[in-house]
Order: sequence, then structure tokens, then C-alpha cells
Amino acid sequence: MKAIVLAAGTGSRLGELTKARTKGMVPVRGRRLIDYLLDFFEPGFFDEIIVVGGFCFEDLRAHIMARGCKNVRVIENREYLKGNIYTLLAALGQFSGESFLMTNVDHIYPRVMFGKMKESFSGIRAMCDFDRKLGADDMKVRLVPGTFRVEKISKQLDSFDCGYIGMTYVDKTMESIYRAAIDQTIEQFGEKAVVENILQVLASKGGDSPAICDLSGFGWYEVDTPEDLMAAEKGLRDDRNFN
Repeated sequence: MKAIVLAAGTGSRLGELTKARTKGMVPVRGRRLIDYLLDFFEPGFFDEIIVVGGFCFEDLRAHIMARGCKNVRVIENREYLKGNIYTLLAALGQFSGESFLMTNVDHIYPRVMFGKMKESFSGIRAMCDFDRKLGADDMKVRLVPGTFRVEKISKQLDSFDCGYIGMTYVDKTMESIYRAAIDQTIEQFGEKAVVENILQVLASKGGDSPAICDLSGFGWYEVDTPEDLMAAEKGLRDDRNFN
């Protein structure tokens, strides 16, 4: 089983913090975002972790290599100015026929969350929570009534049930369906397509609609802006799940 870390973007919303470094290298309470994510994964669970960099690639690669993790491979997406679906494609070009977990580099999750999450690994599974107040920039999910399957996923939804937290699991039995949906997503959304659009394309098919895993109650942090960074630093200091 693989893990894919999307870490190619410029992180422009962080302003001066990412002027000369990629978002994954931004420090939060003295540690880089990429380190929080790599330490979130349960040791030995994945055969390989593929980190896809792009902007300021060499710095990211050097930092990860200095960690000495034997099962982490760093590859480059030179099309990082396009939507992050191309970052995902760079990773998927490295293997086939295997299950994988995909996640964004700018999220900080508590290690205790991984234990519950891995119990849900089947089919195509979008990791979500129900206990956040979602704002304009949050990815919202509407469920098929009476089920835990995705009906709609978009930041623009007026009516929704939960929020997507930046991770998707794809079982090897569904890999070909997921890969086919990527092509359809690019055709529909163009070069600015993002990975969440793939879930929407799958949901629109009905039978292939992704299920969700409810990870409410754990808490996590996304670092997109300086305000997010301040909130994460406070939360990491005070949140019992991180201490």
C-alpha cells in the first residue's frame, strides 16, 4: 500500500513565509509541515510514501532525505502551477494495481486519528468530519440522504452535511475506476482541476459514489494563511490530542 503526499504548490496565500520555500517547509512551532505529516503515518503501515514536490523542490527533497526514512521517495511535478490533480498524476505514474492514501501537505493531524481512519479503508473513501464550522474556503460535502455516500463536494455548496479534511483512500479494487475518473475530471474542469473534483465526478455516477469516514472529535489544522498558522500554533500547544 502507498501513501501519496501532495506537496508541490507555491503556498502563495502565506505571503512572505513561502516566498522562497514551498508550503511543506513552513515551520509550525519549530517543525516543518511535512514533518508533521510524515510522523502522522503509522510506522510500517505503508510500503512506500511518495512525496510529490514542485515549487522549491530541491529544498524539500533535501530535508526529507535528511530524515533518513527508508520508505519515503520524493519525486518532482514540474507542472505545479496547474491544479494539484497533476501532482497526483505524477505519483500515480510511479505504480499501478495498489491501494493508496492521498493527502495534502498543509494539514496537521493528530496521530491518534490514524488508528480510526485505517479501519475504514475500503472502496473509495473520503475522510470527513461533522464537528467544524465550515467557512467559504472549506470543502463541503453533501451526502446522499440516509447514507454516508457523497452526493456533492464543493466549496460553493449552500446545503451540506460535513466537511472534507484533505485525505482520500482508494482501494486497489477501485483503482482503475478512480484513474478513469481523473481523465474525466481534467476533461470537465481543465488544467486547474483539483483532486476533490475527482470525488465529484465519481459521485455524479451514482454507483461509484465515494463513501466517507467520519473523523469527528479528533481535531486537525490546515495552514493556508498566516491566520491559519497562528491558530495551528495555539492549537498544537493546547490541544490534548497533540500533547
